[in-house]
Amino acid sequence: MKNMWLMLTVALALAAGIQTVSAEEPAPMTPVMLSLFNPAQVPSEDYNVAGLRIDLLYGKCRNLTGLDAGLVNHATGKVIGLEAGLVNYVEKDFIGLQAGGVNIATRMTGLQVGVYNGADDVSGIQIGLINNTRIMRGFQVGFVNVIQNNDLSFLPIFNCFF
Repeated sequence: MKNMWLMLTVALALAAGIQTVSAEEPAPMTPVMLSLFNPAQVPSEDYNVAGLRIDLLYGKCRNLTGLDAGLVNHATGKVIGLEAGLVNYVEKDFIGLQAGGVNIATRMTGLQVGVYNGADDVSGIQIGLINNTRIMRGFQVGFVNVIQNNDLSFLPIFNCFF
């Protein structure tokens, strides 16, 4: 009888633990987002954008698929498409073209064109005055080119690693 209560207690504890470890709820989706500055934006930063986001000063969203244009563009998730702004900042994966003064992503697949381009992991091309990455599958063209996992990590004008 004690073993049965112990097994029931363990089963209930496991079931409760499974419920608390559930995945994050999916964010609502919008085709258009307009931001003056966060939080003065419609809809709120908790939305995913599939279409167009215009950030007059500073805008923030979760994930974005499409065109992201503005002064400062910030996504806390993944972006697929084109980002054009003074600052383009993607906290997770970016796939496409980032064109701006400062372009930053955790993982970038595609092309970054700007004064400063930075990503932890790049599959593609970085063109700018300063290009910086830890892992590179592609090449960099610029005044300062840094690939941290390369034997020769710094080269001016051109640097590559495949």
